[in-house]
Amino acid sequence: MNAESSSAESSLAEKRPSPKRAIITAVIGLIVMVAVFAFLFPQFANYGQAFEQLERLNWWWVLALVASSLLNIFVYPFTVRAALPYVRYRQAFVQRQAGFLVSNVLPGGGAFAVGTQYAILARYGVNRGAAAAAVSADAVWTYLMTLGTPAVAVILIVLEGRSTAGFLTIAILGFLVVIFSVIGLTIALRSEAGAARIGHFLQKPVDRLYHLIRKSPPDVVRALVNFYGNAHELVTQRWRQLTVTNIAAQLTPFVVLVVALLALGVFPQSITFVEAFAAYSIAILLVSFPITPGGLGTVDAALVALLVAFGAENATAVAADLVWRLVWFLPQLLVGAGALAWFSFQRRRSR
Repeated sequence: MNAESSSAESSLAEKRPSPKRAIITAVIGLIVMVAVFAFLFPQFANYGQAFEQLERLNWWWVLALVASSLLNIFVYPFTVRAALPYVRYRQAFVQRQAGFLVSNVLPGGGAFAVGTQYAILARYGVNRGAAAAAVSADAVWTYLMTLGTPAVAVILIVLEGRSTAGFLTIAILGFLVVIFSVIGLTIALRSEAGAARIGHFLQKPVDRLYHLIRKSPPDVVRALVNFYGNAHELVTQRWRQLTVTNIAAQLTPFVVLVVALLALGVFPQSITFVEAFAAYSIAILLVSFPITPGGLGTVDAALVALLVAFGAENATAVAADLVWRLVWFLPQLLVGAGALAWFSFQRRRSR
């Protein structure tokens, strides 16, 4: 085992969530999931009605759903190749799919997923600096996409004339957060002094926030200086590739949802493309608040409620959510499990 791999695997161990926190998070997540699927969804529609709609799907829609699922799995690893073009697609596939599994199955698995991604890249010969740059850039682009797409969706709804001042306020706030984030990142990536300056600016509000929740605040200055040291060259040279591949990775699950809505006959007759996009992007935003692994329950409740609010029938909205989870989420989890098993097998063979 080389030094880089040992360091990455040590980092992996360090990032493992504490057992107490993991148990508490798992219990809370289980309660939320049971509440949503056992008590909330039946308020929308009977599961039997939803399954009746699924049973009536024509075979060509089943093929279309399978194709959209495969597209989602195929596109996902390209974010790694955008950052590290010398990494083979197969290696990028293992890294991204294993990271998806860990972050969506373990309670609070996001930090542990980062350690997993480092360990896999180190095993494939990527040096520590390049791995840190790739993982950091991916996290930043995911953050910008997750915050930016709901704002875009709400503004599109406003332009359609279907909104209120409240929607417009949310859209403006969302865009302001994204714009200020982009400005801050641009300054932080131009020089180490700029990164430190932005870090000092953010440290006080972060300290106050963490004081409210009674936790030790992170060192924002050090984090941004490290981000500059790791990622400024990568982002400067490959921001276009990072943007295109992250947009594709963010939108392919939406393609699955659109195909599901088409198959169920709700799109575009009852729900417009913009409304479907708004429902999806706002629901996905909830994944950023890890109440449950993979957002199970919270994301589903938001998606169903929004689809119903935009005009879908209750049973159809529940059916669409079930199809979306079965065609997007479950296959990617299974692929991630296979990728992680393959990586573990390779690691044992090389020892």
